[in-house]
Amino acid sequence: MALELNSFPGSFGTEVDGIDLSSDHGLSSQGTLAEMEALREEFDSRHLLLFRGGSMTGEQQVAFVARFGPLLAERNLWSYVSNSRSDGIIREGGLLFHSDFAFTPFPVLGISLHCLEAPESGAPTRFIDVEQSARALPTDLRAALEGRSVLNVYDFHLPDDTPMRVENIRRNSPRCERPIFGIHPRTGTEVITANELHSDSIVGMSTIEGRALLRDLFDVMYDASNVVEHQWVVGDLLLWDNISLQHGRPAFDLAESRTLQRVTLGEYTPAELVEGLDELLKGSAD
Repeated sequence: MALELNSFPGSFGTEVDGIDLSSDHGLSSQGTLAEMEALREEFDSRHLLLFRGGSMTGEQQVAFVARFGPLLAERNLWSYVSNSRSDGIIREGGLLFHSDFAFTPFPVLGISLHCLEAPESGAPTRFIDVEQSARALPTDLRAALEGRSVLNVYDFHLPDDTPMRVENIRRNSPRCERPIFGIHPRTGTEVITANELHSDSIVGMSTIEGRALLRDLFDVMYDASNVVEHQWVVGDLLLWDNISLQHGRPAFDLAESRTLQRVTLGEYTPAELVEGLDELLKGSAD
């Protein structure tokens, strides 16, 4: 079957047909060199690739995703976002829009999730395009933000459905000042680095003024017309650019099983990005 690329409506997302993800990892079965180059180009231009109907082991997902960039090595090369596995990690409640590790100088480059269990009630993942958001900002709002930096913070023990605030996080929690208009490290395109989960304030402005300006920015970024929602089906594989896109999810019923097998692209491990990570995760840091 020939490779087929079917773009989603809007600025991002492509459904891919013609790649057998459940096969062994020779180029003859998982795509020729030319096909993989086409997929990498599509990933850079459309930021999200959807493959349906596959069945991948962790090793297979690692081998496939490694063709798109450096793998982020945590304790294992793959993990589980799951409320049914003993080795799974999931936090209750919804998840505000964000890019993973945007509270550090080097957010992860990409994320892949392969659906092993999906609840009947939904539990979708939502996405927005922060390249498109940067291009579409009203002139006056862009002028107010130009040249400014945002303070992004995170506390591993606070819920992810509420914005992180400096006054609420633990003293040793990670924080990072980042230019609001950043540059994608691979494509050179402009992206917005502020997000509704991590962004506390704007550097050099009062807290009240900075948060008000961020609300104006988020009203534009997270308008319903900009959001793409993916309803998970067992066998789906999503691979997305963590710099160009932000993701989130609504709350879902934890009584229903949801398991996503995760492989991450990145140049630095979480322990390299966050000083004292193990202590922060245990909750012993104040």
